[in-house]
Amino acid sequence: MKEYNFDTREEAINFLDKHNFKYYIPRVCEYMSNIKDELKAYCVELSDSHEVTRCWIVSITDGKKYIEIFFDIEKVDEFKDTAYNKDYREKKYKEGIENEYF
Repeated sequence: MKEYNFDTREEAINFLDKHNFKYYIPRVCEYMSNIKDELKAYCVELSDSHEVTRCWIVSITDGKKYIEIFFDIEKVDEFKDTAYNKDYREKKYKEGIENEYF
């Protein structure tokens, strides 16, 4: 297993696109809205065969590390209709913007 870290969503998207990742990649505000802006990063774990196995957002605030996992290969079936559904998640994000949730 190998772990990669990215400072922005765009960097994570570009990397994941190269690995044929077809699931939704959240914006930081969707997962870490209660965390201050001290340090945030996107993290991607690849298997030895270069398959994406886990993705998460990490933040360190007041000396505490917060992790929000947004993809886990072991839970694809469990979340295929919601968390891993691009159309569903984009719709929810747009609704949040319109209703000022973020």
